[in-house]
Amino acid sequence: MLERPISKAGWTRVAFGDVVRLSKARVPDPEAAGIELVVGLEHIEPGDLRIRRWGDVADGTTFTTLFKPGQVLFGKRRAYQRKVAVADFEGVCSGDIYVLEPAHDRLMPELLPFLCQTDAFFDHAVGTSAGSLSPRTNWTSLASFEFLLPPIQEQARLVEVMSAARSATEATANLLTRLRELRASVVLAVTGGDGSEGAELVRLGEVSNVVRGSTPRPAGDPRYFGGDHIPWITVGEITKDDGVYLESTESRLTELGASFSRQIPSGTVILSNSGWTLGVPKILRITGCANDGVAAFLDLDPRVDPLFLYFRLFGMTEYLRNVIAAGGDQPNLNTDLISKLTIPLLTLEQQSEAVAQVNSVQAGIDKAKLRLTALQDLHRSLAGTALVSRE
Repeated sequence: MLERPISKAGWTRVAFGDVVRLSKARVPDPEAAGIELVVGLEHIEPGDLRIRRWGDVADGTTFTTLFKPGQVLFGKRRAYQRKVAVADFEGVCSGDIYVLEPAHDRLMPELLPFLCQTDAFFDHAVGTSAGSLSPRTNWTSLASFEFLLPPIQEQARLVEVMSAARSATEATANLLTRLRELRASVVLAVTGGDGSEGAELVRLGEVSNVVRGSTPRPAGDPRYFGGDHIPWITVGEITKDDGVYLESTESRLTELGASFSRQIPSGTVILSNSGWTLGVPKILRITGCANDGVAAFLDLDPRVDPLFLYFRLFGMTEYLRNVIAAGGDQPNLNTDLISKLTIPLLTLEQQSEAVAQVNSVQAGIDKAKLRLTALQDLHRSLAGTALVSRE
């Protein structure tokens, strides 16, 4: 067991695996066991310790990892997304989520989520991840992470301070949730015309060339992936936040890889079309190559404002997931389905007015996100300074 006393009385340097246990509880048939809720990585917001979204087991799931209230959920896939949450209900979760709990009473349960949010912990998780397209860390690597464990009395003091910071963060997160609900309502009102008010409905295939990206095979081949060359646009890049624009990517293709993919120019509206996070649009501010989980609207008719198309697609996300692509373990949208979706062909002036209405709400969202990010940074800093940086 790794444990070395340090100069401050009662503080000891320990390995994460010495005081934290990985829960391996499984439920082969969640519905039969009476479990109602399911959590995937897409339901955990980066930096937000509360789970605010989930799925229904009754709708079908292949997940069997059990979690209970009070346990910490940590996203081991794409750890750079910083997905950590504290469960306040029972459910099952994705195999890409670790369920963590204190191994004994030397670590307060309330301190564990704050520890998992520190920059040092995430840096360790990212640094020990393997895989080019969908990097994952493993428990053995996480268990080796070292930090400073204070006495229980000091832990209680730290929890009190950090809980106050969390309360401020929660209040801002709740405001952000309400603003996003307002945005959804405004989007539906200004882009959801059905033609009854005189607006012509046109299919997306009539006003754009709907194409799908292409992934070089075999996936992960170092000849195609990596380096510092062409941005690689994936579903994960599109869905990692709810911003309008995609301005950079973590992943790259080599020039050889790009020759086997499809290049999408800056300014193009794109859409995730595969997996449980399908139906999320973005507007590119980079030129890059897209994988086959991405649809792009090329050669957009000049009568259609890209921002209006973006918000129209944004308002259709739930419809695309629950109606158009419903069913199956891996729902998908093909280009034929996407091409048949309709958009009200308002005048450019009307489209501009609609976009302005949504942007007025979006401005409030952007301000709330900045404040939330600042509070989350403070949150992490408090824990990091106390548990990792102290010497």
